[in-house]
Amino acid sequence: MRVLLICNYRPGVGGISGQVEILQRKLREEGHTADIFSTKGSMLWRLGLFDRLCRVAKSYDVLHIHCCSDWGFLPAVVGVAVGRRLKKRIVLTYHGGGGEQFFDKHPKLVKYYLTRTDQNIVLSGFLARIFDKHRIPYTIIPNIIELDGSHYRERTALKPNFICTRAHEELYNIPCILRAFKIILTELPEATLTLVGDGSQHNTLIQMANEMGLQNVTFTGRVDNSEIYTYLDRADILLSAPKADNMPISLLEAMNAGLLVISSNVGGVPYMIADRVTGLLFESDNTDHLAERMLWAVGHPDESLDMTRRARQTLRSYSWTEVGRKIEESYT
Repeated sequence: MRVLLICNYRPGVGGISGQVEILQRKLREEGHTADIFSTKGSMLWRLGLFDRLCRVAKSYDVLHIHCCSDWGFLPAVVGVAVGRRLKKRIVLTYHGGGGEQFFDKHPKLVKYYLTRTDQNIVLSGFLARIFDKHRIPYTIIPNIIELDGSHYRERTALKPNFICTRAHEELYNIPCILRAFKIILTELPEATLTLVGDGSQHNTLIQMANEMGLQNVTFTGRVDNSEIYTYLDRADILLSAPKADNMPISLLEAMNAGLLVISSNVGGVPYMIADRVTGLLFESDNTDHLAERMLWAVGHPDESLDMTRRARQTLRSYSWTEVGRKIEESYT
């Protein structure tokens, strides 16, 4: 098959783009033609997007659209319109934890485009519930994680070395992590926190850390997604505090590297992590609860390490062996 992957693509940044890169590589390994068409660009560039995609898409059998909310829905608008005009098979994967608010705010827009596909894919029961509410058909196929074993490190002790690999945007609520880490330092002055990434709040977060007088905090700036495991290997516990989320690949990467995951209990996260079984969950935007979980994890290393082992065992359901067949079936 010849598959064109359509999304707001940026190389090396993870997230949706990272998933599309993995999918492209895996499809090519299976002998298919798979290329990426990015809808990302300036407003002027986007004026010619429909015609540009029409010219490119003629050569493909399947248009696989990857989209989310707000401007992230643009690939759906353009991709479905082009696919319908060219009579191509249209498969759409909906990502993003803000789906419920976006669907409720724009029900007609969402339903118009998502009922004109041949197949809709959602990543978990979280989005499935939203699609059910709006009576939009779907199938559940999760994100992909590559399980070659090279990134996993078995910890024999759990040190208070924390890391966060989420973008420095308001949605991901990094200030909650900084406030919790300040509490941790009063109990564990040797604790470290590494904040990997960049975003519109990056400089504000650096200023906040300085004003709080935080020690042992490292801001790495933007890191290519291919280097993420290098940073994960140096840490023991991943922190994630978003206000909304779906199926963050950053959590899967941490589990794949042998880290304990502590995340806010939002969106699709509880479909990925069972609290106190494969990770720890805390109430969204609750600094004290996050700090409590962080201290508990370090103070109960045996239980925490058991959770990391159980978490790794769940990753098979995200492997290409399990996911790839379902994706290929959606193309036919």
